[in-house]
Amino acid sequence: MFNVVLIEPQIPQNTGNIARLCAATDMQLVIVGRPGFKLNDRYLKRAGLDYWEYVRITHIPDVQAYYEQLDMTHTYLLTTKTNRPYTQIQPRPGDNFLFGPETAGLPEWLLKANPQACFTIPMKNPNVRSLNLATSVGIVMYNMLARFNFGLDVETPSFS
Repeated sequence: MFNVVLIEPQIPQNTGNIARLCAATDMQLVIVGRPGFKLNDRYLKRAGLDYWEYVRITHIPDVQAYYEQLDMTHTYLLTTKTNRPYTQIQPRPGDNFLFGPETAGLPEWLLKANPQACFTIPMKNPNVRSLNLATSVGIVMYNMLARFNFGLDVETPSFS
């Protein structure tokens, strides 16, 4: 239904956890660029458990080429550098949800060039800079899926 896009993820356990989420929800997982681990990393495999055969996963090695072909009318950038909550997203099947690397987030130039696509997960405590990547993907994507009855009825989205 949606594409979960990880730009150069750094922690194999997070990516494995996200892969498991994608397997459970039948979402496409796209890994763009060079991850901070090998795609056959044992921690990555362990976090995904025995669900890897159910993960629809694509690896796109060239980050710049990926950005150049990206359709921003069907893309959302998840970042801590905006105040607009992810609950304002009005998704459509096939949309892309981009999450940056754990250590840096999405590139500043991409966010500045596409402010209409930037959304965040609100956090009440200003002393906390960000949430764990796998947690963030879970929060956002389950909210998006809920609007389409978790893919059971894609005809009637609910944006409440």
